[in-house]
Amino acid sequence: MLRDGHSSEHPPHSAACRVRLATKVTQKESKQRDALPARGPRVLFFRAAALVLGLAVGLAGLEVAARIFLYRYGNHIDRFQERVAKEFGGELTLRNIVRPSANMQKCYELVPRAQGSFVGQPLRINSAGFRDIERSHKKPDGTLRIAVLGDSIAFGWGVKEEERFSNVLEKILNEETSGIVPRVECLNFGVPGYNSVMEEALLVDTVLDYHPDVVVVNLVTNDDEVPNFVRLKPRVWELTTCFLLEAIRDQLVGRPLGDTARLLIGGVAEAGGRGHAQHIVGYRPELVPPEYRFLVGWDNMAAALQRIHQVCKNRKLQAYCLLHYDFQALNAALRGEPSWKEIMRPWREVAEKAGFPIVDPLPEVVAYAQRNRLRVEAFVLSVNDIHPSPLAHWLIAKALAKQMQIAPSGSSSACASTTP
Repeated sequence: MLRDGHSSEHPPHSAACRVRLATKVTQKESKQRDALPARGPRVLFFRAAALVLGLAVGLAGLEVAARIFLYRYGNHIDRFQERVAKEFGGELTLRNIVRPSANMQKCYELVPRAQGSFVGQPLRINSAGFRDIERSHKKPDGTLRIAVLGDSIAFGWGVKEEERFSNVLEKILNEETSGIVPRVECLNFGVPGYNSVMEEALLVDTVLDYHPDVVVVNLVTNDDEVPNFVRLKPRVWELTTCFLLEAIRDQLVGRPLGDTARLLIGGVAEAGGRGHAQHIVGYRPELVPPEYRFLVGWDNMAAALQRIHQVCKNRKLQAYCLLHYDFQALNAALRGEPSWKEIMRPWREVAEKAGFPIVDPLPEVVAYAQRNRLRVEAFVLSVNDIHPSPLAHWLIAKALAKQMQIAPSGSSSACASTTP
C-alpha cells in the first residue's frame, strides 16, 4: 500500500541511517581497542614468572608432603628397633613377629611364642623363636636330624606349617626309611628376609646346639640383600636431598615408585621393594646403615656360604644347598626356553664353589607341570605374591628327598650333584 508516494516497507532515508549507525559502532570499537594495554615483552615475562612460581610452589608442597609422610610412615632401622606392642592372636604383619637381635649379624629374629594369622595362614612361633613345634636340644637316640636354614620360602610364607617343604620332607623320609632309622626330624629355622650372612650367624649361634646331622641351606636370588626396613632413617629435616627427585630417579631405572625414597610400610615381600643387591637395577648400598653393610653384597654372600660349608665340614655334617629358582627362571623353564639355566647360573656356581652339593627342584617342577599341563600360576601363591604354593613346596621336598641317601646307621650322604 502506498502513502504520500512512499512505500510502507522502506521508510525514507533508511539507508543513510544504517550507514551512520555502522560508523558509530566502528568508532566505538576502535576506542575500546586503543584503551587495551599493549601485550609487550614485559607482560609475557610476568606471565611466565607467575607460571614458574606456581609450579615451584606446587612442587615444594609435594616435597613437604613427602617429608611429612616419611616422618610419619617411613620404614627404617630406627623405627624397627622401637618396641611394638601387639596382642597376639589376630592378624599379624611381619613387623609384629620380629624383634631386634642381640647378635648384629642376625640383625633381627622371630618373637618367641608369637601366634595368630600371618599372610592368611595360622602362625605359631615356638619358645625358641622359630616356626616349628617345640624341639629339645638333645637329639633322641637313633634319630636323624635335618636343619633347614633359609628366608621366607623356608619359613613357609603363605602356606600352612604342614605344607612347607621341610615338613613334607620329614614325612617323605620317615615313610621311605621306615624300619631303617627310628625317626627323621626336620627342624625349620627359616626367618623371612634372612640372607646367607645372617643364616651363618644363626647356624653358629643356635642351630648347632640342636645337634643336626644334615644342614640344608635354602639359597635364593636375593640372598645378597637385606630386608627393606634395614635402611637409614630418612633425614626429613635436611635440605641436601630431594625426595621427589629420588622418586623420579627410581622410575627412570625401573625401581618401584618411592622405593629409594623409602616410602615403604610393610617390609620384605609385603612392601615389594627391590632391595640393595648389586644385581638390582639402581643399586644403592648407601641406603643401608653402615653397621649393617657387611650383610649386603655378592662377595659377602659368597664368603658366608663358604664359611657355612666349612663349619659343617668341621663338624662332619652333611650340607646341601637347595637352589630356589627365580620366578623368571620358572617362567622360562615352563615355556621350554633354555635361558632359565643362565638366569640361575651365578647362584649355582657360587654354591658349588663353596663346596655344596646342589639340589635344584626346578626340573622336578617343570616335569610335573608338563605331565599335568599346568601353568606358572599353579606354583605360586598368586600373581601378586610369587612365594611357592603348597604344590611347589611338595615338589621341592620330593627333589630334596631324591638326593638324600639315608644309611641304615641313620646318617645321610650326598648323591652326586646333577646338572639338568
